[in-house]
Amino acid sequence: MREPRWEGGWYVVPWQVIFRDIDTFGHVNNAVYLTYFELARTSMWLALTGGSGSKDVGFIVARTECDFRHQLEMEPIEIRVRIGDMRTTSFDTLYEIWSDRGRQLAATGRVVVVLFDWGKNHKTPITDELRQKVRMFQKVAE
Repeated sequence: MREPRWEGGWYVVPWQVIFRDIDTFGHVNNAVYLTYFELARTSMWLALTGGSGSKDVGFIVARTECDFRHQLEMEPIEIRVRIGDMRTTSFDTLYEIWSDRGRQLAATGRVVVVLFDWGKNHKTPITDELRQKVRMFQKVAE
């Protein structure tokens, strides 16, 4: 399987749909799409911040939404994520999931995350450094 990469302003995570993701009807269960979003979001965050483990994930999820466009089966897919609007303590992560086989858009989504300090147990502001990193990675990748 290919490695994650920046491409066209997106962080692209190649993935193989596995059997446990499939429901009785032979397609990916709708709840699993949010797990795919999580996989890509965490991978992008660690790439942006240089982190390497779960304790390096400095945010919590506040809201999720997903629009389903095409059924996925046990097949290779690409999960694409990028950061959208950035506010004081939260930002949007935007998603596209593409089927490799048909190159069809299977789903789009948005997840709002809030930066969080686990040691102090409260939200924290987005730093200028993080804003610059996001702009740099997403612009360079376009």
